[in-house]
Parts: sequence; structure tokens; C-alpha cells
Amino acid sequence: MKILIFSDVHGDLRALERIVAQPADVYIAAGDLATFRRGLDRCGEILAPLGERLWLLPGNHETHDDTRALCARHGFVDFHRQVRSVKSGNGATTWAGLGYSNITPFNTPGEYSEEQIAEALAAFDGIEKLYLVVHFPPSNTKLDEFAPGKHAGSPTLRAWVERARPSFLFCGHIHETAGKSEMLGATKCINVGKQGYAVEL
Repeated sequence: MKILIFSDVHGDLRALERIVAQPADVYIAAGDLATFRRGLDRCGEILAPLGERLWLLPGNHETHDDTRALCARHGFVDFHRQVRSVKSGNGATTWAGLGYSNITPFNTPGEYSEEQIAEALAAFDGIEKLYLVVHFPPSNTKLDEFAPGKHAGSPTLRAWVERARPSFLFCGHIHETAGKSEMLGATKCINVGKQGYAVEL
């Protein structure tokens, strides 16, 4: 069982074509297919052959209404604020999805306050060995450093990860740190970027 997670395509159709060309059982788009909502339909057309194998989150550049409509049009799975189980030869794993980002200076369409992030994450409390896919990274890590010493992640997400100890956290949002990973307590955190990151179960 192979899960391919990617984020922050921002209308790069060639990058999207490369993702679709990679064989996987489930594909998770962790937000920002578009830039300020532009080009979503074209992205949807390229992803359309994946159908229900694609689980979709809104990033901060699209709204949940945008991604929900895309899911309805192409048969994708609306993964925002959802919990799903993946069965493999080694048993089942539990996956949770949370789109949008913490507040940015850019007034993008999909942003949550720290209070809203806390409320959304509370729905995932108590899930053991969780695989968490979010659009935005936890604060003060290698994954949210957009310039030397400058961090843009969510302190609420970081506190939740340290308390809830999911097995994995996958994110995007900060382009400069795509491909980087860090252990946050017991949790392996990975910024998947538009190149994507494969999980073999």
C-alpha cells in the first residue's frame, strides 16, 4: 500500500502531471493546488483520472467550498476535517486531514485563527498512532522557517502534536522548507512540497 502526499502545486501543471504519473494507491493533496483560487479547474482536470483515490484538502489559497465542489465534480474525497482508515497487509492505519493555514500577512481565502485550529484538532484527540495531514506546519521547527530565524507555523499545532503524539505529521505551506523533516517529540514531521512524499504501509 503506497500513499503519495503532495502540497503547494500552485498551478504548476507539469508538477501535477508528474504526481499523477507516479503509481500509488492513495494520493493526498495537502492544499494550494491554486494561487488565490485561480486555475483550480485545470488542476482538477489533470487529477480527474485518480477519482476517489485522491483525498483533497484546501490550503490557504482556496476555500473548503472550492475544494468540496472540485471533489463533487471529479469524485475526489473531501478530506478536510475528516478521519479515514487505510487497510494494508500490516493492518489498518488511521489518517486525519486538516486544511487551511494559520493567519498569514497575505489575506488568503483559507485561514484559521489559532483558536479555530485548536477546535479542529480537538476532533482528533485520543486517536492512537495517527497519520496527520495538515496544510500548515508546527511553529519553530525546520518546517516553518521561511528565512533565517523567521518562523511562520502554528504554535497551537505544535502544542497539540507534543501532547497528542501522532506517529506522523505531513504538511506543506512553507515553500522554502519543502522536503525537510524533523522529529517533534515522538512525531516525525515532514514538509512534503510539490514533489511529494511517499509512505509505504
